[in-house]
Amino acid sequence: MCKNMEVTRCYSGSVTASCETLTDSNSGIMNKNNSKATLKEDMAALQNYNPEELRQRYLELIGVDAGAFGARFLQRRCAHRLQENALGGLTEAELETLSYISEHDPQVNKNLRSSPRSSNDTRGVVFRKVYHGKVYEMRALGNGRYEYDGKIYTSPTAVVRAITGKNHYNGVAWWGLRKQSDAK
Repeated sequence: MCKNMEVTRCYSGSVTASCETLTDSNSGIMNKNNSKATLKEDMAALQNYNPEELRQRYLELIGVDAGAFGARFLQRRCAHRLQENALGGLTEAELETLSYISEHDPQVNKNLRSSPRSSNDTRGVVFRKVYHGKVYEMRALGNGRYEYDGKIYTSPTAVVRAITGKNHYNGVAWWGLRKQSDAK
């Protein structure tokens, strides 16, 4: 539910829209002068459209064919576009900020991400675990290989299975290979 309007299932964003809309009302697209009541009516009407009418409305509002999108998506996207046209879109400064984020934030841009930390990058580390009063040691060899009792295993779980004889243990958790934030 949007704060400014009593319409269900509409998009909301953290960036505020504040620029003027330059579309004309003859094309079926709302402009800045249309009232909020008209916007509410147009958005409520989307709920009553059949899929073909939604596809046509999507084409009018967005300017591209709807393809294989479902009715729920089309309703939401059309409602978003109606709000954007009536209330304004993003300013140039906001668009520049989003562009900067997309280029410099590793959570957004895959090319900036470092490889994820895993138990495989602990080559040479010896892990110790006390189990039933006895200390067990496993050495990480890298590339997903581990040494225990002179034998090489392909996972920490395989080593735990050799020690305990049980299949239901998670080797990563048992040896404490998780980061502290993951363990919580």
